Amino acid sequence: MTALWKTIVTLMLWWIPAEENARRLFATLDTTVHSKKSEAEPLSEYRRRAVLGGDPQRGKSLFLSDKVTCKTCHVITGQERKAGPDLIGIGDKYSRSELITAVLEPSKEILPDYATSVVVRVDGTVATGIVRKRTQTELQLIDDKGQLIRIETKNIEEETKSPKSLMPEGIHKTVSLNQFTDLIAYLSTLKQDPALLPGLASPDSIDTVGEPIRLIPVHGPDMRFDLPVWFHPVPGLSEAYVVLEQRTARIWLFEKRDGKNSKTLFADLSDEISTGEYEGLLCLAFHPDFARNRKYYLNYNVRENNLFAAVIAERLATEELCRDSGRASKRIIKISQNTDVHAGGMVAFGPDGYLYVGTGDGGPQKDPEGHGQDLTLMLGAILRIDVNQTDGDKPYSIPTTNPHFDNQNEAVRREIWAHGFRQAWRFSFDIPTGDVWVGDVGQDRYEEVTIARRGENHGWNVYEGFTAFSETYRKSNAIYQQPILAYPRKHGVSVTGGYVYRGKRSDSYYGTYIYGDFETRQIWALTQIKRKLLKLRKIGESPEKIVSFGQDNEGELYLVGYQGTIYRLEFDNSVFE
Repeated sequence: MTALWKTIVTLMLWWIPAEENARRLFATLDTTVHSKKSEAEPLSEYRRRAVLGGDPQRGKSLFLSDKVTCKTCHVITGQERKAGPDLIGIGDKYSRSELITAVLEPSKEILPDYATSVVVRVDGTVATGIVRKRTQTELQLIDDKGQLIRIETKNIEEETKSPKSLMPEGIHKTVSLNQFTDLIAYLSTLKQDPALLPGLASPDSIDTVGEPIRLIPVHGPDMRFDLPVWFHPVPGLSEAYVVLEQRTARIWLFEKRDGKNSKTLFADLSDEISTGEYEGLLCLAFHPDFARNRKYYLNYNVRENNLFAAVIAERLATEELCRDSGRASKRIIKISQNTDVHAGGMVAFGPDGYLYVGTGDGGPQKDPEGHGQDLTLMLGAILRIDVNQTDGDKPYSIPTTNPHFDNQNEAVRREIWAHGFRQAWRFSFDIPTGDVWVGDVGQDRYEEVTIARRGENHGWNVYEGFTAFSETYRKSNAIYQQPILAYPRKHGVSVTGGYVYRGKRSDSYYGTYIYGDFETRQIWALTQIKRKLLKLRKIGESPEKIVSFGQDNEGELYLVGYQGTIYRLEFDNSVFE
């Protein structure tokens, strides 16, 4: 402790009558400082030593031993549900330095799927774990030992999210430097075997075009957005776009006039939308007749009666079309979930004039209840509804051409147009071909790009990509549609669906499907024939995480960077070959 600090503390404690109290305080502060310093030094040494070297076999033995708690919360393969994520492919997903940080500082970055819930019961007892399922009557948690905890809702006094991971800290106090290095060496070997990848459509390597595309910011740093998730032109206005911010629940009108940019508030919906790590305001679709009827539709999240839900709501713009009217939202659909993950996020009008909605499986991880294969739930699906008509107490009707419209089972949700998706975050329509392109976020091994059609079952959770995942909900008479592409973890961990390029700035890219990965920020383009992959290339890399792509009225493409910037894709001399 420095002399300056001791002087400051002495002045602060001038009123303490006993000099001994001050000496004790100095001693405590000195001990704390030296203690923190002594803890920091081993951590830095553990980091330095584990970057290289280590024996993977000894690391595996340590992983499976009782000296550490790894096997309690994690599995390498299999369907067993534990508190932590499966570690298959973890060596592809993270670099060695990232693995070191994850093990030494497990609370530094926690995925929403594995956030720790702390529940205080009415009797004062506390339960801690990962949410497995939530209903109106019960909350289920999985604790750090992999045990299921069931708590009746009526017995819950308070529930909060902890900033601490269930994964224990301080492993450097339990294992030696050599043991830690061995453990990291083992984790870094947990990669997908290229020999087991099913051919061209699950590539181990992806060629890069000779000249990458450029990403040009369409605004300056002074006009950055707060976690934007959607960018779309406003029908009826010239050079005007809406930008949606996830957590602020705000919609901005972004305009380009006379070479200058402007940004004005279109709507603030923070009073009706629940926001969190990856929840909030997610997507917007303008009615095909927006210029006349002023209607637009939102996909967002709410928490009501302690339950999480995805909501599709209708709102009205002013006559000038440049801002929201301020009238209350009209809810079209509310889809409650067992957990607060995998809520889909997409909403768009198809060329047929119907509204299409993307929903996720609703969690938890691995979809243990088979929501993606359950036609009685509006989960893990793309829905198709008619918002221009009503049906009884529904504020919409179901098109008679929907695949399950005539199903005799009354429990089947006739809104479903296609199902078997895990998390169809973004999809788009290619008007010339009629194809519906979907980017479906994967579980442990693969991210999927597929073309969806009426009535199809895209396989989750019977399949992940081209690979069998679980036999629990497999049906002998079911036909499972394979994706066009299922890329492994070494290329990315969260696909962001894009668009087929139909602009005029590049003949080479015309007709290619362009998409990216949220985490690795890589951008790819592909072509296909009859839903079989023909050519795949890496065409660039984004400066920011790729949360969405956008398309203007001329078919030119944009990229929404999650850190606040909207980019235009500039092809220049890039050639898709």
